[in-house]
Amino acid sequence: MIGFGSPWVLLLLTALPVIYPFWARRVRDRAPSRLLRHPALGRDPADRGPRGGQRWLLALLLLALTSLVVALARPVWVGESLQADEPARSIVLLVDASPSMASRDFRDAEGRPASRMGVMREALDAFITAHPRDRFSLMVVTDSAGTLVPETDDHGALRFWIEQLEPGLDGSATALGDGLAVAMESIAERRERGEAPPQLLVWTDGVNTGGEMSPAEALTLARAENIELFTVNLAPGDAGPASGEPTLEDLARLSGGEAIAAGDREALFSVTDVIERHEPEADARDTRRERHSLLAWFLALGLAALLAAQFLNVRLAA
Repeated sequence: MIGFGSPWVLLLLTALPVIYPFWARRVRDRAPSRLLRHPALGRDPADRGPRGGQRWLLALLLLALTSLVVALARPVWVGESLQADEPARSIVLLVDASPSMASRDFRDAEGRPASRMGVMREALDAFITAHPRDRFSLMVVTDSAGTLVPETDDHGALRFWIEQLEPGLDGSATALGDGLAVAMESIAERRERGEAPPQLLVWTDGVNTGGEMSPAEALTLARAENIELFTVNLAPGDAGPASGEPTLEDLARLSGGEAIAAGDREALFSVTDVIERHEPEADARDTRRERHSLLAWFLALGLAALLAAQFLNVRLAA
């Protein structure tokens, strides 16, 4: 199907019926040959229109004009509909690197004891693999919280730093409240810049045991900023927070996110499925059609017709 970028230009074609009689008269009245026709002979009264080569000359001139007008209208060939690529999303991974992550209460793929940290690294790798177009940032919580990898789409570099994570990387406590505060501050700054907020995934095996901000204060901040928390609890079922502190389940539920109790390897690797349920559905209208410009073709056709008309004009005047 042919479309036009400036279809209103095609209105110029309505002038062709006006131009044609003028051109036809000019072509008919011109002497076909100075040597064969004497001016004193006058014009044959029966000769009321162009003949022979004159008709071809008129046809070429009309074709050239039509082609150039169509070229000015910026013609395109509109092809099949294509599904637009889904836009890349941003995901913040807030991970716990406290000493308790060394506990070997998980099982690896062969059923052998494995540390929480080792299985979490595997689950993070699977999660990143399931999101090949997304951008990630990596924040680490121990005695304090900080950004280990700023937002990047370099998944190779991200995996390298995840492999470097070790239990007790920088202290013996879990400053979970501080980690949430750092992550949410980053999200709030993105919103102020008009950027889409990232998803926040918290991977931890314990409760808050350090830092300056409590999880309760972080939850208040998350609700105020309308930030959904997704928590992945790597702790055994008997672990719980101090009295008065919200659990990981509370943090997720009260902020509008979802809690994942990853007490075993299978549950831990279900994180990708759980998060996908919260991803926005692809917009069915987000499609586009293939468009190939035909401007060069119509320009070439118009110029070729002009050259042919000029050649024929010279032959008729010879």
